[in-house]
Amino acid sequence: MWARIIPGIIGVFMLLSAFNWSIDPSAAAEGLAMSLLEGEGGNTQIGDFTSFFFTAGLMSVIGAYRNEHIWLYTTISLLGSAAIFRISAGIFHGTEFLTSAIIFELVSSILLLISARKIKTEN
Repeated sequence: MWARIIPGIIGVFMLLSAFNWSIDPSAAAEGLAMSLLEGEGGNTQIGDFTSFFFTAGLMSVIGAYRNEHIWLYTTISLLGSAAIFRISAGIFHGTEFLTSAIIFELVSSILLLISARKIKTEN
């Protein structure tokens, strides 16, 4: 049961973030330590972040609801690669590390991997 609850919680959190990007993108951007861009850059920022959180959330919730591990790999890939590319941005491009986001992404990815494995062995 816990193997479905964890992805469900992570998925709902991601969907709430997508909703926040939809209704208050300035606050959502602030939550990620950035300002909202203007013009086409803002359109890209809002569209990309909303789609990232929506897709990650939806796939995680579907995996939890259907009790099927395969759905979780999309969220694992999105969150895990976000952490990797945040770290590489700091190493190769001299950006500041957004440590709280990196930790969340890594911990969530690990929890989702554990949940996926548990769901896979139960089915």
